[in-house]
Amino acid sequence: MKIPPCNMEIEQVFLQLEQQECRSLCITSTNSGEGVTSLAQALTERHLLAGYRTLLVDLNLQNPSLTALSFITEPQEEKDTRPHYLALTLQDNVVLSGLPIPTDKADMMELRQPKNMKNHITQWLTEFDKVIIDSSALSQLQVDSIPAQTVAASCDGTIMVILSGQTLQTEFKAAVESLENNKANIIGHVFNDKYHPSLKNELCREIERLRFLPNRLSTKLISMINNNRFLSTVV
Repeated sequence: MKIPPCNMEIEQVFLQLEQQECRSLCITSTNSGEGVTSLAQALTERHLLAGYRTLLVDLNLQNPSLTALSFITEPQEEKDTRPHYLALTLQDNVVLSGLPIPTDKADMMELRQPKNMKNHITQWLTEFDKVIIDSSALSQLQVDSIPAQTVAASCDGTIMVILSGQTLQTEFKAAVESLENNKANIIGHVFNDKYHPSLKNELCREIERLRFLPNRLSTKLISMINNNRFLSTVV
């Protein structure tokens, strides 16, 4: 699912991150398929629009979203090289500066260590203003995965995505407790209303289905609904 970077909800999350002065951000969820990748890509695009050099890092080994277009190494000093990846988002063919998932097992094992993860993030931040990490779900603790808890604890802040009407409360509480035990800084929760749309979204969708309405009228009605303060507070 593609989320426009200028979406109102994305703007609210972006402004919150600005207030927190968050340079490295981990985005995760309780279970896979809750919308982490869509949010990570939208926030990356929003930061780019704001003029930030932003790196999108894909550490979701179960559901990778980036593929390398090219690999360039620019030597800075003798015995010192810095890899730069040009990555392509598979969902909508938007080209972003990104790091696709590590394919070497040794690299994966290295990133499982909190100290090494922090060192990598520190290195990335010498070349970029912001680092956004698309992490695996907290429930996916597997040998061949990089634990989201490790990633979250290494970042300035963490956002959890919750799929409304699907994520169990007991699972969510366990996921939050796991992050807190690893001393992660949870700065917010984003609710994905894909299966639980708000009243405002439902009204707009019904208007769009009324094909007999002139485009000018339907556009005006949708604008009025989106700008209605009362409907913005109704779930």
